[in-house]
Amino acid sequence: MQKLFLTLVILFVLEILLLIQIGGYIGGLNVIFIMFAMMVIGAVIIKRCFKRVMEQLQHGVVDIKIIFLPLSGFLFLFPGFISDILALLLLLPFVQSKCSKVYSSKSGSGTSFAFKSSNSDAFTDVFSKGRTIDGTATVVQDDHEELNHNSIDGSSSKADSSEKNSK
Repeated sequence: MQKLFLTLVILFVLEILLLIQIGGYIGGLNVIFIMFAMMVIGAVIIKRCFKRVMEQLQHGVVDIKIIFLPLSGFLFLFPGFISDILALLLLLPFVQSKCSKVYSSKSGSGTSFAFKSSNSDAFTDVFSKGRTIDGTATVVQDDHEELNHNSIDGSSSKADSSEKNSK
């Protein structure tokens, strides 16, 4: 965990230093425009790939290579040129296959995920487990509503009730 945190801090510092250096050469507004364009590209990539990933998840098998496309879009969303270069590399097919081989060798499995879904309906009662308790129900009228209604109208107050009692 400490390695990951240290890597992210170093990457963040390098991104800022590189943004300052490139901004000195091409101008700050140009750097901002390039960063905005890369963020838009990242959002488009994520939007287009999300539907495809969800369809594959519903079918039960996802090729690991399709995960790299939204990951590259996510990297485009980060402001900085290092993350954009990493995102561009992840878009290349030979880099995707190399990364999937590295992932599969470290995880000890193939390059696809499998999901098992139950064929139950979303509206079934999962807690009853087939047990049904028979019984009868009775409707109970509550005087609570009548009391609240009278007090809201203002028709029954202490002065009114004392007048009614004196008559």
